[in-house]
Amino acid sequence: MNRHTRHILALLIAAAFTACDSYLINGDLDGMWQLQTIERSADNVIRNEGDLFYSFQRHTILIGDYSNPHELVGHLKDEQYVSLFEHIGDSLMIGEFHLYYKREDQPYDTTRLRRFGIYDKQTTFRIEELNAKHLVLRSDSALLTLRKY
Repeated sequence: MNRHTRHILALLIAAAFTACDSYLINGDLDGMWQLQTIERSADNVIRNEGDLFYSFQRHTILIGDYSNPHELVGHLKDEQYVSLFEHIGDSLMIGEFHLYYKREDQPYDTTRLRRFGIYDKQTTFRIEELNAKHLVLRSDSALLTLRKY
């Protein structure tokens, strides 16, 4: 396991054991968001039928598919991915995702993350709407609509 992966895992562990509001540094962005729609074009809107979630805390993003309860053992086995992100103004820059559960230094397969609206190894979103209930993100590839969970 390389140093980058250990750093990400250390951030996640610290976030999991801390309930203090001082760790919520991103305002309304911090917390768990349920993906509602992915719009690729005006006539290509994908509605989330399952439970696809984004979770932001500090500088870490975790995305996962929670639609299969048989896969849940505290955390999902294969369908959680983690990355670092940077939130500046109305920009959200997300680095390359890695598998979370297996704790391998294995970058994600871009085809597996298309259902989350992630189409590139590194993605920059423009935040079009952000409040306590709604989040709308636009990248070069898609418009994502999420609701606070």
